[in-house]
Amino acid sequence: MIRPTLIFICIWALNLSLMAQDNTLAGPAGTSIYYQVDKKIFPCKWRNNRTRPELFSIDAKDIPGMQAILNTALDKYPEKVLRKNLKRIYVLKTMFFFGLEYGGTYYKRKVYVTNNGIENGYTDQYIEGTFHHEFSSVLLKRHKKYIDKKAWSAANPPGFEYGGGGVEALKTEKTSIKLDSTLFANGFLNEYSLASFEEDFNCYAEFIFLSDAGFWEAWGNNEAIQKKTAILIRFYQRFDPIYTLEYFRSL
Repeated sequence: MIRPTLIFICIWALNLSLMAQDNTLAGPAGTSIYYQVDKKIFPCKWRNNRTRPELFSIDAKDIPGMQAILNTALDKYPEKVLRKNLKRIYVLKTMFFFGLEYGGTYYKRKVYVTNNGIENGYTDQYIEGTFHHEFSSVLLKRHKKYIDKKAWSAANPPGFEYGGGGVEALKTEKTSIKLDSTLFANGFLNEYSLASFEEDFNCYAEFIFLSDAGFWEAWGNNEAIQKKTAILIRFYQRFDPIYTLEYFRSL
């Protein structure tokens, strides 16, 4: 028979363990990582009948792997960049807005990423790429003056116009992030990059931080991709001179 005192100690220890899983630290800046299900993690203006946010908690078995992935991703940024621009990361199994499933999103200095299992395509590379994709938006929104948007647009084909944005792309299921060689000559990496300037920028950030072999092959053969990559690198160099072409190629 277990004594009441021992039961209390066991419950207390279990609660501490769950709390530890709900809030951990990662990367050179000790960024807070939250593994929890609570709609309050979303800003008030998202919690309405139009946006209809829904979310589900990540499976406990996937938490250690997520911690490792996020450590890898965060190690690619200097501590000062993270402290100034990233407050916390929320990790979920799935999340939905407007009735559509999102792999990741952001708000101010917060990034939200999901992991719905490797059987559903959530590889380590995909998850890390999602973080870089969303964090690049955080940096872009907070430091608009650092990006030469005019030069970026000039690298696009004459008369080209982006689509209706990320939400519209989700509605029409034009969200493939797989590299598409038919788009390379025009300076685009994949279907999703056609949605908006922001998504185009995000896709470049994702692939350059992953130092994807397919990306570098496309870069070597397409002038428009080289131009956009140079603009992206100049943007990141405003945060730290470590970000050179050689740095990204060595990742």
